[in-house]
Amino acid sequence: MIDWSQLVNLQKYTPVELFFFGVGCYMWVVVYALYIRSIFKKKFIEAPIFAACGNIGWEFVWSFILHTDMGSLLQWCYRFWFFFDLVIFYGVLRYGWEQVRTPAFRTYLRPLLVLSAVFQGTVFYLMSISGLDTPIGANSAFLLNFYLSGLYVFVLFQQRELGNLGRVSWPIAWLKMVGSAMAAVFVNIHAGYADNHFLHFISVSITVVDCCYIYLVWRLKRQALAASSVPASTRSAVLNPSENVA
Repeated sequence: MIDWSQLVNLQKYTPVELFFFGVGCYMWVVVYALYIRSIFKKKFIEAPIFAACGNIGWEFVWSFILHTDMGSLLQWCYRFWFFFDLVIFYGVLRYGWEQVRTPAFRTYLRPLLVLSAVFQGTVFYLMSISGLDTPIGANSAFLLNFYLSGLYVFVLFQQRELGNLGRVSWPIAWLKMVGSAMAAVFVNIHAGYADNHFLHFISVSITVVDCCYIYLVWRLKRQALAASSVPASTRSAVLNPSENVA
């Protein structure tokens, strides 16, 4: 028989709260698995590279230095994130240069990415020991997630310019939105966060930005598909109307 008291903290968190947060977190495990599949199959980094640095920094700190009070089931979820993110970070170091336009910056990109991961991890650790975070790291995690979601929109338009829209994943877009939205439900219903209006605001903001990202992916892919169905001569005339002026 399973001893749930060893896996989840039912004294501080209700089963409903644990359901929303736990399912949302493990949904991100699936997102990470899809990231890894994309790295090896498409040779492509979809996530914003500097946000990925923040991810691995946060996950290392909260997996091995700090510990959630939710129980071992959620603690291991954080560790799964970290181990998956080791592979993703390898992909960031190998293919992340595609997100950088300045040639001189590309020269120093790898050491800068490593330094960024160390710096952000240090910030998240100091936030916690300074009393600026919750016992599960929610303040720093949602701040990082907002940063991630916002940069996703920026990188999406960059991928369009590079002709990479076909490699942008629908499942990742939906799963990361639903996973974050479920965690947002948790922070908005948990009694312990009743006065944490920062969490309430930023969690809802993340969901809104993620929904906007899904809409933009749909719209840009639709535009690219429509453009690809137009004959080359017609497409050239539409894109360069001045060439048709006598």
